Amino acid sequence: MTVSEILEERIRRPDAPHGLATALSLAAHATFVVFLVLISQPRKLTTAPLVSLPVRVVSPGALARLSARPARAPAEAPRRPVIEKIREEAPVPSKQALPLPDKGKKPKDARPAPAPRPAAATSSPRPAADGSAVDLPSAGAGLGGDGAPGLTDFGASVSGFDADFPFAYYAEQLQALIGANWLKPDAPAGTVCVVTFRIQRSGQVTDVKVETPSGLAFYDRAASRSIYSANPLPPLPPEFQRDELGVHIRFQ
Repeated sequence: MTVSEILEERIRRPDAPHGLATALSLAAHATFVVFLVLISQPRKLTTAPLVSLPVRVVSPGALARLSARPARAPAEAPRRPVIEKIREEAPVPSKQALPLPDKGKKPKDARPAPAPRPAAATSSPRPAADGSAVDLPSAGAGLGGDGAPGLTDFGASVSGFDADFPFAYYAEQLQALIGANWLKPDAPAGTVCVVTFRIQRSGQVTDVKVETPSGLAFYDRAASRSIYSANPLPPLPPEFQRDELGVHIRFQ
């Protein structure tokens, strides 16, 4: 009785519990048995097909002739043109070259070098005598046209110092500084005023006063203003012994 018949008989029994589960279990066992049978059979070994290579037999004489053939030489690269540098030839000395003078001998026509000129003596300060007048330029001179008020030409001078002051260069500095700040008002011809002031050792201006009024207040104020505007003046010369200097200036 085969396995299949046994399974069919069990399935047909009405009293058999769990008939379907039993059938499935038997089928699984049968499948496992078949798998074991297949594995137990010997396997056939497969071999790769043989490959035949053609072989040519060559005699020793032919092999010698083949090896005696010369190998081809590689193609030569084109040569670049070579530019030869022209050598500079040294100049040939002339046969009529002038003889070099002897270092120990002096030329006959050699002239002595001219002696250096003496330096010009520096001008020493010109002393100004007490009471001498120094003209003061106008700050407005040359700035305005004819008839321009406040910029017309004028005359002014240092009428004197209250001490012996022989330093003309300092008086010229006063002339430049005060003249640069003096603007002469438009006044009648012949208008004159004298202003006095004192210069301290440091150059500070003090005690500005109208010594001789012109009769025109605006004219006197303009003269005094030119001195205030120039303050401070340069310090007094170191050679001057006093600590202050009185100055009198005439504006006309």
